[in-house]
Amino acid sequence: MKTIRFNFNHPVKGNVVLSPIAKNCGSCLRIKVESSKDNLLEIPIGDCDEGKWKLTLDWEYDGRSFSHREDFEIPQINNA
Repeated sequence: MKTIRFNFNHPVKGNVVLSPIAKNCGSCLRIKVESSKDNLLEIPIGDCDEGKWKLTLDWEYDGRSFSHREDFEIPQINNA
């Protein structure tokens, strides 16, 4: 399974929105996520089509709200 991994120094439980950057691409994917015991968070991206995407992760910890955004790309697969 394709994932994007984050290592945190505290537990994370929140929401992820995966949005295609190209205007003509499909719709956003919304996922509830929770880190493992060792604070590793793996976000599945297997349902994302090829192209550029924006990831937005929102969570709360210790009474504070956090947000992380980053762009990533799913490369085109050549079956030649």
